[in-house]
Amino acid sequence: MVQQRLLALMIACYLLAAVVPRPGEALRAMVLGSGGSVTVPMVLLAVMLSTAGLGVRVRDLCAVAGRPLRLASGVAVNALLPVVLLPVAAICLRAWPDAAEAECLAVGLLLVLAMPIAGGAASWGQHAGGNVALVVAMVVGSTLLSPVTVPLGLAVSTALVGPAGAGSLDDTARLDGLAGTAGAGAFALALIVLPCLAGVIVRAMLGERRAARSAPVIKLVNIVNILLLCYVNASGALGQALSHPDPDFLVLATGMAAAVCCLSFLVGRWMSRWTRCDTPDGISLTFATGMNNTSAAAVLAASWFAHRPQVLLPILAYSLLQKLAASVFGTRPPAQPAALS
Repeated sequence: MVQQRLLALMIACYLLAAVVPRPGEALRAMVLGSGGSVTVPMVLLAVMLSTAGLGVRVRDLCAVAGRPLRLASGVAVNALLPVVLLPVAAICLRAWPDAAEAECLAVGLLLVLAMPIAGGAASWGQHAGGNVALVVAMVVGSTLLSPVTVPLGLAVSTALVGPAGAGSLDDTARLDGLAGTAGAGAFALALIVLPCLAGVIVRAMLGERRAARSAPVIKLVNIVNILLLCYVNASGALGQALSHPDPDFLVLATGMAAAVCCLSFLVGRWMSRWTRCDTPDGISLTFATGMNNTSAAAVLAASWFAHRPQVLLPILAYSLLQKLAASVFGTRPPAQPAALS
């Protein structure tokens, strides 16, 4: 019930961002601190991941260490998806007449797929009856590897964008710079890994009793933070989409995001059957493979591609569509496999 309400509230935030984008645009452009490198979306993302870390118990992570194959398969498949799915998307986009639009779409999709597993996969997995400890371990493992996997995913995917790929030279140079420098790794470390680890450490210091008492407040803060981040990220892209309407690009972005999202979930479902998971582990593996941290992708897009707000459209579409896919796949758990002899 909570997930359905959150999905409805997110749709409301999208509509609000489309109708009243100015406050969100102002927050997105606001810079904190004297250095000028910390923005409001970055702070909101860090808060979201730290609150997710507060829900992780160290003993639960240790409990899944005895099943390394399933844990490693979920993390590895999520990290390798850009290599598998983006070439197909790039081939399809070469037929699109507007190279700049094709590049924006390709960049948006690769930013989503290069991100680690979404922290929300744990709550969706819990709602669907999955193994929460397993999916949390996958989220943490994917997050810890993100300083390596994010630049690697960008580097591999850069060849698919540009004169030989789907778009133009302008943003290929930006992707080369992002993948070839410490930019993406530093982003992943500062805004993904450290806040998540901070949440885990704080929970361990609080103890289970005090953590349980503070859980309702943390949950409320997390929901408000997610909705505000959703509104801020959507304001730039949806505001421009309405002021300069381009229906064919909107349809293309939504369609491509839907196709890639469904394929990601289907890969997770296939992996759960190939590794002969029981139903709870299969649900967790499916969600971990299908759900990426779109909030981190949106913040990265707003930071590195502020001159191309169209890059945010496929990211926002993917963010909403992966939650719809999670609700669909959560109602159809994989069949119980035969017991291993």
